[in-house]
Parts: sequence; C-alpha cells; structure tokens
Amino acid sequence: MLEQETASIIKFVTETAENPYPYYWNVPQNFMIPAIYFPTPEILTGGETFLTYYIDFHWYIQFFHKTAQQAYGLGQKVVMAIKKQRNLIPLIAQDGSIIKNHWIRIEDPSLEVIENGTAQLTISWRSRRPYQETETAKAQRFYFDTVSKKGGEKNDNKK
Repeated sequence: MLEQETASIIKFVTETAENPYPYYWNVPQNFMIPAIYFPTPEILTGGETFLTYYIDFHWYIQFFHKTAQQAYGLGQKVVMAIKKQRNLIPLIAQDGSIIKNHWIRIEDPSLEVIENGTAQLTISWRSRRPYQETETAKAQRFYFDTVSKKGGEKNDNKK
C-alpha cells in the first residue's frame, strides 16, 4: 500500500515533469524515455515526544532521457515548482484529489546529473506520527505531604 505522503509526492513530481513514463520497481532494460523512477525511499526513525515518533524519508528519484541535459531539465522543472510553493507539496486524498490546506513540508530539494541520460532529484521530509494510543486511568485525587519551616511538623494536605 502506498502511503499518502509518498503518493502525494509522486503525483506532484510526475505532473510537474509533464508526465514522463513512471517506474516504481526495477527499471527494465528497454525502458521508455522520458521516464521517471521512484525507488523505495530510505527511512530513519526516532522518538520525538511522549506521544509521537518521527520518520525521516529520503527519496532519490531518477529522471531518464536521451541526454543528461534533458533528464536534468525534467528534474529542474520539479525543483523550481517546489521552491515556488515554499517547499510545500499538496497532500492528496485516496481518490487523487487535493486536500485543501494540507501539505507536506519538504527540505530543500537537490538535483544532480549522475550519469549520461540520468539526473537524480533528492527529496527529504520528516513525518510525525502518534504512538499507538492506549487508554490510561486519570487520577481522581492526589495527596501530598509538606514540612513546615518552623519545627519540621508534617502537614497532610488533601486536594
């Protein structure tokens, strides 16, 4: 199953690059060009708060064309579109429609030629998620003891 964030990025990148032929698994030997390859993103995880953890995604998306310059041109359209939107990519619903006022904030993208006919776009972002919630019992009352400054007398205060 494709995650909502990765599906949103795929849609944005593909449409911005004027719909090159997409590949999601291994690129076949005789693939069509222009093309775009979405490998599985790298992920790193960590704890963030008592209630949430984070997943850092790093995605190395490749553009293919007849020359390195043409592949780079496809990727450059995407980089410029991301920057024009202040690094915000619209989040999409399951039906592919854009969810109003919901975005994925990505880090500054990078683009480089990696070999003849291939350019690589790097997109990274942090996704925050809640831990599995369990019900907890809330305290109804609590008691605390204090010691007065005068003689070390103990006071029992109830709240």
